[in-house]
Amino acid sequence: MLAVGIVGSQCNCVVGAIALPALLLISITVVGCRKDAEVNATVSAVDALTTELVRRIEAAPNPSDGVDDAQKFLDARKTEIARKMGVLKSLRGDQVSDETKKKLASRLADDASKVGDLQVKYVSHSISNPAFKAKLDKLVGDYQTLLTQ
Repeated sequence: MLAVGIVGSQCNCVVGAIALPALLLISITVVGCRKDAEVNATVSAVDALTTELVRRIEAAPNPSDGVDDAQKFLDARKTEIARKMGVLKSLRGDQVSDETKKKLASRLADDASKVGDLQVKYVSHSISNPAFKAKLDKLVGDYQTLLTQ
């Protein structure tokens, strides 16, 4: 009986030794998925911010008024987006899938390009209106700083 008890307890130890790493692997995978979801949510928030900034300028009857409106919108959302970007920067590479990393880099580059393209789109207006140029440059600079802080 003692031999059976020893064999049984060794068996439980082996099962426990196998189960613990399997459980840790599963929990790491779940944590990784949560980080991917968090990254995706931040990317969506930046996309929405970018789309709205561009829309506010392009939809305005006067581009200068649109830039003012977009700057107010950016200023109101700056703290929230900065917090989300800070979380992204604190993540370790192994907490996010390669697919999500590629998506993040691609979409942030696209978003930065959309805002930067405003300077090209409104170059003639900027040349004739130095005050407009200064406001647009500030908006683009603030946006870029927000993404790169």
